[in-house]
Amino acid sequence: MTRKLKALWLTVVAAFAMTAVLASGAQAQVKVTVGASPAWLTGSQVGSHKFTVHNNGPIITCEQVTFTATVKSGDTEVTIVPSYSACTAAIGAENFPVTITLNDCDLLFHGGIEVSSTTFSEGEIDLRCSAGKVVEIHIYKKAPHTVENELCALTITEQLNKQITESHNISGTPNDLTFTSEITLNITRHGSLLCGKATNGSVYEGVTTMKAYEDKGGTVSNGTISGLVEGAQTSLTDSK
Repeated sequence: MTRKLKALWLTVVAAFAMTAVLASGAQAQVKVTVGASPAWLTGSQVGSHKFTVHNNGPIITCEQVTFTATVKSGDTEVTIVPSYSACTAAIGAENFPVTITLNDCDLLFHGGIEVSSTTFSEGEIDLRCSAGKVVEIHIYKKAPHTVENELCALTITEQLNKQITESHNISGTPNDLTFTSEITLNITRHGSLLCGKATNGSVYEGVTTMKAYEDKGGTVSNGTISGLVEGAQTSLTDSK
C-alpha cells in the first residue's frame, strides 16, 4: 500500500470511528434514578409560571403550579400531570381571572443530552391528550367563573417533541432536581379579539423543583391521579 493510500485509509477509518462515537452519544438516554423504586415525584414552581401568547396576546401568570408523576429507577420517559391555579391574564393594562383545565391531557418528558454530571439539556416534552381532548384556558371578565362572564378561551391540542431547556441535579439530603422550561405551543382563540389572533403561537416558561417520595399507592392515567399515597422523601437524580 502506498503512503498516500495508507494515509487516506487511516482518515476513512478515523471518520467512521468518530461517526460511531457520535451516534452512540446521540442515542444515549437521560434516565431518572430514585432512592425508592417506584416513587412519586412532586413538583412545585420556583417563582411564577408564565404563558405568553404571541402578537400582543394575553400574558397568563400562574402562582400555584404543581406537577405529579410516578416513576421507577431507570425510566427514560416520565409522564407528569400538571395542575394550575391562582392564574391571571394581563391584557393591556388590565388583569383578568383565568382557569386552566387539562381535560385528560398530560406531559411526557424524554430525551436530552448530558452537559455535565449535574446538568442536562435539550430534553423534549410531549403534550399528550386523549382522543378529542384539548387543554382549555378560560379568561373571565370578572368572578364568578361563569359562561356569562367569560371573555375568551384558548385551546391547545396535542403537540409533540417540544424542547425543555435544562435540568439540574441539586445535592441535598436527599437530592432533588430542578428544570427550566421554555416550550413553544400553537393555540386557538375562541371569543373576544382582545385575546389575540384566532390561531397563534405562544411560549410557556417556568422553573420547577421536583422531589421524590416513596410510592405507597395510587396511579396516573390519562391526566388523572388516583389514590396517591406518598411515603418518606427519597433521592432523585438525572443521569445518562
